[in-house]
Amino acid sequence: MADQVPPNPIPGGVTLRFLELCQFRRLGKVQLEVDKKTTILVGANNSGKTSILAALRHFLADGSPFGAFDISLSKWPTLRALGKKWELLTEDPLTVTGSDENWKQQLHELLSTMPTLDLWFNAESGMYHYVAPFLSKFTWDGGAVGIRLRLEPASTIEDLKQLAWKYRTAREPIKGMEADSLAWPIDLLDFWLREPAKLGQVRAYKLNTENNPVTAFSTYSTQALAENAVPIEKKYLTNIIRVDFVAAQRGLGSEEAESRSASGPHRVGLFSNQLLKFARQHLNVASTGHGHRADLIKAVAEAQRDLDKKIHEALADSVEQVKELGYPGLHDPQEIRFRTRIQTADLLDHGTAVQYSMQKESLEELLPEHSIGLGYQNLQSLSYQLVSFRAARLNPEKGSPAPVHLVMIEEPEAHLHVQVQRIFPDKAHKLISPTEADASALQSQLLISTHSSHLAHAEDFDRLRYVRRVAKNAQSAMPSTEIVNLGQVFGDDKQTRQFAERYFRVQHTDLLFANAAIFVEGVAERMLVPLFIERDFKELNSRYVSFLDIGGSHAHRLRPLVEKLRIPTVIITDIDPCEEQEGKPKKNGDPTKKLVAVANTGQLNLQCGNPTLRGWHPKLQKLDDFKNPTDAELVWSETAECSVRFAWQLPVTEAGEKWPSSFEDSLVLTNVAWFKGLMDEKVDAQGIEIDPPTGALGSVARAVADANGIAEVVTALHAVMHSSLNKGEFAASMFEKLSANELVACPKYISDALTWLQKELDPGKEGTA
Repeated sequence: MADQVPPNPIPGGVTLRFLELCQFRRLGKVQLEVDKKTTILVGANNSGKTSILAALRHFLADGSPFGAFDISLSKWPTLRALGKKWELLTEDPLTVTGSDENWKQQLHELLSTMPTLDLWFNAESGMYHYVAPFLSKFTWDGGAVGIRLRLEPASTIEDLKQLAWKYRTAREPIKGMEADSLAWPIDLLDFWLREPAKLGQVRAYKLNTENNPVTAFSTYSTQALAENAVPIEKKYLTNIIRVDFVAAQRGLGSEEAESRSASGPHRVGLFSNQLLKFARQHLNVASTGHGHRADLIKAVAEAQRDLDKKIHEALADSVEQVKELGYPGLHDPQEIRFRTRIQTADLLDHGTAVQYSMQKESLEELLPEHSIGLGYQNLQSLSYQLVSFRAARLNPEKGSPAPVHLVMIEEPEAHLHVQVQRIFPDKAHKLISPTEADASALQSQLLISTHSSHLAHAEDFDRLRYVRRVAKNAQSAMPSTEIVNLGQVFGDDKQTRQFAERYFRVQHTDLLFANAAIFVEGVAERMLVPLFIERDFKELNSRYVSFLDIGGSHAHRLRPLVEKLRIPTVIITDIDPCEEQEGKPKKNGDPTKKLVAVANTGQLNLQCGNPTLRGWHPKLQKLDDFKNPTDAELVWSETAECSVRFAWQLPVTEAGEKWPSSFEDSLVLTNVAWFKGLMDEKVDAQGIEIDPPTGALGSVARAVADANGIAEVVTALHAVMHSSLNKGEFAASMFEKLSANELVACPKYISDALTWLQKELDPGKEGTA
C-alpha cells in the first residue's frame, strides 16, 4: 500500500456517508446516515445526542481518550467476570508455558465488549491513493470504503497476559476485603478508572465492501471482524478525514474577565482566544516556513530592529557602569547587544487585544470584548473557530489536505438569537468549505446536535436525524438509542412530507425534542389544556410535553412521524357529527354521497366526519359507535413501543348525558352551575358590585343562565356557538378565569386522556427508560 498521499487531491471526491457505533455508553448499536453537507441531530434530553458526538471525538480526534464509563453498561458483567478469573492467577502468565487456548478465548471476550465505530465512505475512483490501504478487493473503480475502529486494551495474547497480571497485582492487597470497602480497585472497571491508559488504543481495520450500507443498505448487516484481521496504521485514516469539534460550553461573558488580569490566560470561546489560536498556528514566523506571509515577516523584522535599538539606548548608561569594574577585558567579548524576538501571536495575548469601536473611524470610543452581547460574542467566536478549522485543514503541517473534513458542533444555539439560529447551518457550512477553485475534491461536512426548533426546522427533513430513546425490552436488558432518518419517514408521499415540513417551520413546534405530545383541535384547547395540566396533573406538568395545534382534518397526516418518534401521544379532537346527503353527480351521471356537518340533537344515522377518527383510529363511521368506547378503541398501539390515546367529546354526566360536539360545548355542559353563577349579583371584599362578564363569555353565560333545564341549555349553546361568537375571545376570557384559580372543571374526555398520559410518563412504569 502507498505510504504517501498525493500532494494535491486529484479529480474526484470522498464523502462520509454512514456511521455505525456499537457498545459506547448506553448506545448498544446506532446507525447514522450522514448527509453530504449537513446532518442535524435532534431529540429529547438524555436521548444520546451528546454521546454520539463524544464517541466520534474519542475515536477520531487526538487528545480525547476513552474512560471506563465509555464502555457499554451491558458489557460490565462480562468484564467483571474476566477480572475474577485474573484474580486467581498465581504467577505471571508471561512466564508460564503451555496452551494459550484459554487466553485466546479471553481475548475474544474482552474485545467483544469494547466500543467500535464503523466509518463508511463513498469514494470516486480518482481518490484511490487515499483509500487504497482500506480496500478489501484488488479491483476497485470507486464506491464504498469501510473502516472499523475498535478500542483495544489488548491486541495480542501477550498484551492480554500483561494486562491480566497488572490487574491481579493491583487487586492482590485488597481482594480479601469486603465488597463494600470501596478499596481500589473494586473490579476491572474501577481499575481502568484510575488507570485509563490501560484501556489501550484505537486500532483500525478494513471492512468487506461487498456488504455495505452505502450502495446496498437494504441488505446490509453489521460485519464481524475475522479473528486474524490485521490492523492498519491509523495514519492512513488521518490522511482521509480530519475532525474538528466545538463543544457546547464556550465560556462566554464577563464573569471570568473580572477575576483575571489582562495578561492572564484567555477564556475558551471568546473571539480573542480564537484569534490568538489562529495567530499562533498561522501567523507566527516558523522555521518550517508554514504560515509565512512576506509582509508580516518584514513588519516583524523592522519592529524588532527598531525595538533592539531603543532598548540598547535605554540600557546604555547602566552597561557603561559595568565597565568600571574592568569588564570587558582584552580577551572578553567587547560589546553587549540586545535582541528581541517577536512572535505575532504574543502581541494579541492580552485581555484587550480585541476591542470594539462605537464609531467606524474613531479610535477613542473603544469597548473591551466582554462588554458586548453574548449573542454577538458567540457568533463571532463560532465563526472564527470554523474559519480557523478550514485554514488548519488546508494548511497541514505535512502532506496534503484531508479530502473529508468533519466538523461537529454541539448545541450552537447557546446565546444565539432566533434569526441567527435559522440561518446558522447554511452559513456555518460555507465557513468550513474551501473556496479555492482547485479544492473541488475537498468535501466539508457538518454534524450538529441541537435543542433548537428554529435551527432544526430551517433544514429539510432529509438532514434531520431523530435520536430516540428505546426502553429496555425482551431483546435488550438496558435502555438504548436508535436514530431515525426523518427524510424517509413519509416514504414517497411528497405532499404529506411537504405539509409536515412547512407546518413545523411555521409553527416552530418542539415536537422533536419532547417526551410526549398532545395534539389539540383549536385555539381554546391550546390555551386551556395547559392550565388544566398545571392545576390538576402535577406530575405531567413536570414533563416536557409538546402541544400541536392541528385539527382532526390534518392530524392523521402526521401519523408516519408519530410512528417513528414513538413518544406517548394524546390526540384531542372533535367528534364532528355529520349527515350523509346527496352529492354532485359524477361526469358519467353516477350519484355520490357527501358528509355535511349538523348539530347533534339525537337524530338517527348520524356519522362521524372527522378524518382522523375515521381513517386512523378507531376507524368507526357511525356516530353512535363512538358513544361508549372501549379501551382498545381509545388507544392505538399497532406499532411496537408506540401508543396514541384518542379523545373526543362524550356524553356529559353532569348534563344528563347530553352529547356535546365541540370542546366549548363540553366545557360549558361540564360546568353549567359555574357559568350560571357568572350572572349572579356579586360584590368584592370591599363591598363593590362586580359586573357580570361581557363579550363572548357574557353571551355564553347569559344563554346558560336564561335556559330552563339542560335541554334548553343545549339548544341555547348551539345557537350561541354557531352564531357570530368569537371563540378566540371566549378562550381568552376562560384563560383569565382559570389563571385566577376559578373552579372550572376539565371536561372528562380530556382529563381521562391526560390521566393516561401521566401514567405513560411515570418513570416507574414497567419498560420505561
